[in-house]
Amino acid sequence: MSNYIKAELYRITRGRSILGNIIICLGALVLAAATFMQDLFHPNYLTVASTFPMMAAIISIAAGAAIGKHYADRTAQYEIMDGANSHKLIWYRLIVYISLLTVAYFIPVCAVMLIYEPTEKTLAAIGLFYIVFLRMLFSVIGITMTIKTPAGAMVPYARMMIENIFAVLGLATNEDKVFDMTGGIISVFKWFPSTECTLVANGMLDSDLIIKALIGFVIEAALMYWLAYTSYKKKWYVRTTIGSHV
Repeated sequence: MSNYIKAELYRITRGRSILGNIIICLGALVLAAATFMQDLFHPNYLTVASTFPMMAAIISIAAGAAIGKHYADRTAQYEIMDGANSHKLIWYRLIVYISLLTVAYFIPVCAVMLIYEPTEKTLAAIGLFYIVFLRMLFSVIGITMTIKTPAGAMVPYARMMIENIFAVLGLATNEDKVFDMTGGIISVFKWFPSTECTLVANGMLDSDLIIKALIGFVIEAALMYWLAYTSYKKKWYVRTTIGSHV
């Protein structure tokens, strides 16, 4: 196991009791259960699609806050100013958090969906949901590593709230839509995770939607990676408190 992964795992668990870690795991399972709150008696992919963006955003933001807290330590000074391998630092941090949250949150959600409705549509929906999940994690981790403060996780939260508003008020299949998302600059929101999941909830899951979600993920992941990498190479040091220095 890479020393970077060992260091990240140690940092996550340091200062917490076994009970504390159990509580964190239970919190992830509670979010997994809350993903089905729209219809607990029919836990299929249509039910999940309605709540998945917000639940995935919450657990991603929790990961971002945990990373942001790290930048108050002296080890952050070494990472930023003394030239730690930026590529490894970003990738291994992504690997650790993606792996942990996939096991603690995403797999339980998928297991329930497959037990209730083991169909090809469910598998396709799981593929799209995981793309959305990865996109959120890349976004939160990338922004947090760029801004280097726990408050950085609030930027993706604000974005998700705006996305949800546009998805609800402007989705073309919604009879009560307030504005049209088919043209102009507003049409950009059709490429965002909340809108993609809302389309799934409306029974519009197809290969084109999955491809669009994948393209959106690749573009955003590349942008977030570039921001995080550039911030380390150029030693951006935004509001990181170490001792008496800010």
